[in-house]
Amino acid sequence: MNLRERLLHSALRDGSQIAHDGGSARLAILATKGINDLDGYFSKFLPQLLIAATVPASVGLVIFLKDWRSGVICLFTVPLIPLFGIMIGRYTASATGKKLEALGLMGGYFLDLVSGLSTLKVFGRDQLQSKKIEEVGDRYRKETMKVLKISFISSLALELVATLSVALMAVSIGLRLVHGSVSLQTGLMVLILAPEVYWPIRQVASYFHAASDGIAVFDQLYSLFERPAKAGGFTVKSIDAISWSELEVSYPGREKIIIPAGQLYKGSIHTVVGVSGSGKSTLAKILLGLLQPTSGEIVITTESGVHEIREIEPRSWHNLVSWMPQEPIFPVGSLREILKHSSPQASDDELISTLAAAGLSLRDLHNGLETQIGTSKAPLSIGQLRKIALARAVLKPTPVLILDEPSASVDDLSENQIEELIKREASKGRFILLISHRKLDSIPMHATTYIGESA
Repeated sequence: MNLRERLLHSALRDGSQIAHDGGSARLAILATKGINDLDGYFSKFLPQLLIAATVPASVGLVIFLKDWRSGVICLFTVPLIPLFGIMIGRYTASATGKKLEALGLMGGYFLDLVSGLSTLKVFGRDQLQSKKIEEVGDRYRKETMKVLKISFISSLALELVATLSVALMAVSIGLRLVHGSVSLQTGLMVLILAPEVYWPIRQVASYFHAASDGIAVFDQLYSLFERPAKAGGFTVKSIDAISWSELEVSYPGREKIIIPAGQLYKGSIHTVVGVSGSGKSTLAKILLGLLQPTSGEIVITTESGVHEIREIEPRSWHNLVSWMPQEPIFPVGSLREILKHSSPQASDDELISTLAAAGLSLRDLHNGLETQIGTSKAPLSIGQLRKIALARAVLKPTPVLILDEPSASVDDLSENQIEELIKREASKGRFILLISHRKLDSIPMHATTYIGESA
């Protein structure tokens, strides 16, 4: 299993910690640029470290055997190079970590900006974001320059130590040549070999700075890999009820989110209503096991008894839940392939009928089920993509269906069709959690939870 696969499994295993550690932008940077930066660490730094552990000792031994005085000088001066390297390396590691943090911040901000660009343009706020982007980019530039300054200072210090050490050896040999206590042949041999004692160690320091990004990434990756897995071990096959107490969630730099208590029953539709940012999607993430609340708990009534959601084995729980996110994302593939990710056994007729129930006719697609999705050139509107996401969620044969704004960005006719589809799925006995900005009066609700200003 390669590093990218392990990183993906770690993210899926504990998405809540990933969110607090910088979100999807940081994860993308680690998976792309970060892992690529490891090449310098493995292909240059580690081999040079092996060379530095063997060559200086071997050459130093030869010098000691030829001229013990020069050997003593080597013995006392060689440790100065790694000593200075360690002292400066601590500052390098700290500066590199801050640089990666600044890069993650810039990536996260840019991702949020691109995601909400259409909304910003509607309200005429898009031009105001350029100053913020400039500030975030300037922070990254400053952190990068700090790393470069430390690298240059480190190189200068190590070169100075090595040069002075060789010079000290040369002065010693020169004085002894004058007094005739050492032969010219031995003196020349020692002076020729002396730089080879210091050169491999200086190269290690040089490669350390070149691979400092990779080393920082390596530390961050294994801090994720070594994070203990969730303790949940119960495997569940059916659900009788889902309930949650009042939940509190804290995000860095934001006010805490309070989600009122609620309950889901088989065949019921529970609506969560609130303004943007009030915590509606947060409740969905908690139910999916992707986010851990600061306080409060979710209790699942199953065939084996009553368990808190964190006690349930994550894969077992995810097999029982189908989710339509607020901003659906699709892999590259045909419409047929994407829908069959949820239901591999579904026939084309089932796919077409589910799409039609979600308000999307094949006549609206230029290539039917072979229409390519997930590419930047996909000729589909936001509303059509949301209908595909809804159909994908409905097709997955699970008892729990979480729909985040299923009727957003669609026309009135499609909205009516989507509401009928939701009522049909509830009549099949599914647990449905419907997230919306407003209460849908045409859908019979078992319960409604108001969050934030809508309370």
